[in-house]
Amino acid sequence: MARKSIPDVERLKVWVRAGGRCELCGTYLLEGKLTYQDFTLGELAHIVGQDATPKSPRGMDPLPKDQRDLADNLMLLCRGEHNEIDRKGSLDVMTVERLRRIKRDREEWIRRLTALNPETGTVVIRLIGQVRGQEVELTKPTAAEAVIRSEERFPDFPLSLHGDGFEIDLRRIPGEKAGGPAYWEQCQQQIDRVLEHKLAEALREDSVHHVSAFAFARLPLLAYFGSRLDDTFTVSIYQRHRSTESWSWPDTTDPMVRFVTEPPLSPAPDASDGVLILNISGSIQAEELPQQLALLPRWTIHPHDVTPSVDVINSVPTLNEFTSVLRQLLSELEANHKNLRRLHILAAIPISAAVTLGRVHDANVHPDLVIYDRTAGQYTAALRIS
Repeated sequence: MARKSIPDVERLKVWVRAGGRCELCGTYLLEGKLTYQDFTLGELAHIVGQDATPKSPRGMDPLPKDQRDLADNLMLLCRGEHNEIDRKGSLDVMTVERLRRIKRDREEWIRRLTALNPETGTVVIRLIGQVRGQEVELTKPTAAEAVIRSEERFPDFPLSLHGDGFEIDLRRIPGEKAGGPAYWEQCQQQIDRVLEHKLAEALREDSVHHVSAFAFARLPLLAYFGSRLDDTFTVSIYQRHRSTESWSWPDTTDPMVRFVTEPPLSPAPDASDGVLILNISGSIQAEELPQQLALLPRWTIHPHDVTPSVDVINSVPTLNEFTSVLRQLLSELEANHKNLRRLHILAAIPISAAVTLGRVHDANVHPDLVIYDRTAGQYTAALRIS
C-alpha cells in the first residue's frame, strides 16, 4: 500500500520553521557538503507514525489519524538522524514526548533568532577557564541562547575562522589548582592578547558597540577580565545560575535585592591601605583575614536583610544595584580617603559581581585593587588591578 503524500503546505511549514536545518544535529540541508551545490537533502520524519500500527514507529500513540501529516507532527531531519530515531533500538529513547520537546525548543529558537534585528547585535566574548580543576559548559550555542533569551539581541561571533568570536581559553595554562604567581601572570597575558589586539582592532573598525561577556575562571581572573573591557561600549554581564543550570538570566518575580556598606569601626582618613570584603554569595569572617590586613580600615558590602547565597544575584536589576553600591563606595573613597593607594579585596561573590568589580574600577581615580584568592584555606594576594 502506497504511503500517503504529505501536503505541500505542511512540507513548507516544516522547512521554514526548522530554518532549513536538521532539528537534531543542526546540519544545513539545502547544500551539499562535498560539492556545495544546492540540494534538498532533508527528510520529513513523523513524530507519531503515519500509520496506527505497531510497525509504524511510535504509530500506536493516540494522535488522531487526520493530524499525523500536519507540520506539528513532522520534523525536518537529515537522513542519518531520521533512520536512527525510527530504529527499534531507539524507540524507547526517542519517544513521542522527547521528540515533541526537541521540535518545540528548536523551532522556538529559530523563530526568536529570525525575529531579531542584526542592527541590535552584540559581540559575544567568552572567557573559559577552570576553578579547582572544574569546568562548565560555555559553548557558542550556550552563549547565543542566553543572549537571545535574556536581551533579545542578535548574538555576533566575529573575527574567527570558525565563527567562534572572542574566545579567551585559559584551560591549557598550567598551575590552576595551586594558583601561583606564574599562573596568574600567564592568564593575564592571555586575556590581554585577545582584548588588546582582537578587540582593539574591532573597535578601530567601529564594529563593536555592545558586548555580552561570559566568563568562568578563578575569581581574581574574573575581576581582571572585567577591568580590561573598554568603557567605549556597553557591556552586559552573564553568569551561570545554580538554580536553573543556565547562563540565561532567570525570569523571576522576586524583588530586587539591595546591598549595604558597613564602614570601618574607626575612621582612618590617612591610611594608605584598606580592605574591602564582599559577602555576596558567602560570608568571609574578620578572623579569616591575613595577619597583615587585620588592623587596616575595613569596609564590607553585603545583602540587606538577605542571607548571602550563590543565587542572591539572580536578576539584572539586582546586579545593577550591586554595581551602584560598589561605585558609590569607590567614589566615597576617592573623595574622603585621598591617601588610600591600595584596596585589598577579599570576596565571596558570583561570576557577574566579580566581572563587575573589575569593570567599575577606574585606574585614574580609584586606589589600586589587590585581589585575593583562597587556596588551601588561606587568602593570598593573586593579582593587582591598577
